[in-house]
Amino acid sequence: MDTSETERFVPEMKEAAGHSRKPKLAILTNMLTPYRLAAYGKFGESFETLILHGGNERNRKWTIDVPGSLKEEKVWTLQIPMKKRTGVQGVVDTSYVHFNLGLVWRLPRFRPDVIIAHEMGLRTLYGIFYGKLARVPVWVWWGGSLHSERFITRSRAVIRRFLVRHVRRWISYGTTSTEYLESIGVSRENILQVQNCIRQETFQVATSGHVSWLEKFPRPVILTVAQLLPRKGLDKLIEACGRLVEKGREFTLIIVGEGPEYDRLSELAERNGIRRFQIVSNQSQPQLNEIYRAADVFVLPTLEDVWGLVVNEAMWAGLPVLCSKYAGCAPELLPDELIFDPLSVESFDAALERVFQNRLVPPDQSKLKTWQEVSAMISRSLLAGTPLE
Repeated sequence: MDTSETERFVPEMKEAAGHSRKPKLAILTNMLTPYRLAAYGKFGESFETLILHGGNERNRKWTIDVPGSLKEEKVWTLQIPMKKRTGVQGVVDTSYVHFNLGLVWRLPRFRPDVIIAHEMGLRTLYGIFYGKLARVPVWVWWGGSLHSERFITRSRAVIRRFLVRHVRRWISYGTTSTEYLESIGVSRENILQVQNCIRQETFQVATSGHVSWLEKFPRPVILTVAQLLPRKGLDKLIEACGRLVEKGREFTLIIVGEGPEYDRLSELAERNGIRRFQIVSNQSQPQLNEIYRAADVFVLPTLEDVWGLVVNEAMWAGLPVLCSKYAGCAPELLPDELIFDPLSVESFDAALERVFQNRLVPPDQSKLKTWQEVSAMISRSLLAGTPLE
């Protein structure tokens, strides 16, 4: 932390507390995400918190219930779709570049005491410039891994080199995100490593009802939850299940999600002879909890995910998990024997065979951090002004 910034920031925090004024926290993000709102809400106990965002992207249909302890504003933003290379050669995805131009006048009006900027993009650059002018600390909350960032563009690489030189406080999703930050020159002592988390209470509650439409299908029920996109590896899962059909295995495959790959995946399942197959539209979290508890195993076949929060959901619901090694959460939450390579036929088949050999184990929920733990870790560090373990 810069000395001048420390001298200004910490005394102001104490002064605010002594006069019953909460310090102001501005969170800069591309869009409101429901899985972050619980942690954000906890910040509201220590900070006057304002979330400045650009609105949902076109491929997101989230229902947002903002806690009363928070304020949120949609700032004027240009969203430009673009093709993004993923961590797997030849697999592309659609992402959006957000020009949050409204931050130019909204941040000076709010006058925050501390800023959190999500990811390493244009909004973070503006946060840094404002932070230097106003002499307030800026934290960057980061989730990418060595795998997900393999093919970033030259312009992104330039921006990140600049940020590494000028940012002294980082928050990482977990071990794989910390590993990436260190690889680009961020000192470990400047990284607060938390964990990507969800509102776990929703998935800890055992449901009394039954998922009636699932009861007619034979066991085991293999479940995955994902957007229907190429990088999610759903075609690899269907092909692996097709090989189970060839071996004479009986099972049901359920995919929960929506997206442009619906028709292709449905046709692929038919070509692979999977008779007991269904794609279910997006569900609310309480409905997902019921589905998790009605299934026998959760399989995440992703080719790239900076974390994979559906694994958290399945684990909190008590469902055994098999996870792709390309999910950022895999090495932190699961033992090696439950992690597979969806691009390797041998690895994927061996993982699925565990289902039929009764070699699945209940998830180790002790590896999961609650949203209360994560928000407390961040709040303590924000108030102290430096990353803390």
